[in-house]
Amino acid sequence: MKAQRFPWIYARDFAQDTALAYGALRTPHFFVFDKARKLVYTGRGLDNPRDAAASKTHDLDRALDELMAGRPVSEPVTNPIGCNVKWEGKDAHWMPPDACDLV
Repeated sequence: MKAQRFPWIYARDFAQDTALAYGALRTPHFFVFDKARKLVYTGRGLDNPRDAAASKTHDLDRALDELMAGRPVSEPVTNPIGCNVKWEGKDAHWMPPDACDLV
């Protein structure tokens, strides 16, 4: 996060309980909640994480801007882009049985 200078705050889920409960698929996979703790956005930060300057869509920023402006999030689900979550004690490509691409 520091090397790429991403402005987002993130949490590290060492036990992976939260990642499994929320259905995290990729690293990173963003989850945005409103004041009532309702999930209003899940998915990618932007459409080109390897070259942020070349991104055309900044999905996380858009969702946060809309939320902070009191508007509904216009695209509440995007497909996260990144490596799959590496689950402790599982093969590197293992995914939970109910996992699937979001869109």
